[in-house]
Amino acid sequence: MAIGLKFDKQKIMGKDYRDITAALQLDQLFGKLTLREAKPLFAFEDDLTQPRNADGSYPQASTGEILGIDVDLRSSVQSEVIKFTIVGVTPADFEALGIAFNDEVVLEGIRVAYYAIPQGGNRSNNGYKLFAAGISKAGAVKAEVPKKDDKMPKK
Repeated sequence: MAIGLKFDKQKIMGKDYRDITAALQLDQLFGKLTLREAKPLFAFEDDLTQPRNADGSYPQASTGEILGIDVDLRSSVQSEVIKFTIVGVTPADFEALGIAFNDEVVLEGIRVAYYAIPQGGNRSNNGYKLFAAGISKAGAVKAEVPKKDDKMPKK
């Protein structure tokens, strides 16, 4: 991490991430976003009834709980498809918004989070995850979507 930059850790969906949103100009980073695909994000836990994997971890099994919706969005600025997790929105809530393939969308409460997982030695698995508190069709009248609970901190 660069000298002089200090990012706070925030717990999002039960995991700790470094929130780097404050250092970014989000309107210039993503541009126009259009929907490509949306699918539910399920919670997983260790399946203790199964033998361990070769690395010592347990296989993962879905709990059936839906944590949110993973959406693939085409960014006009990034010129590629990027994945956002819309936290706390159920498939039924998303369906009620009437957003279809290639519709322009607006995200609310965007969080850009950096993660680094040590892999041993000088190696680490690191990258960025993109989260949002809500989604709506661009130009649509904003309807309040009930959320099951707050899993993402507000700033």
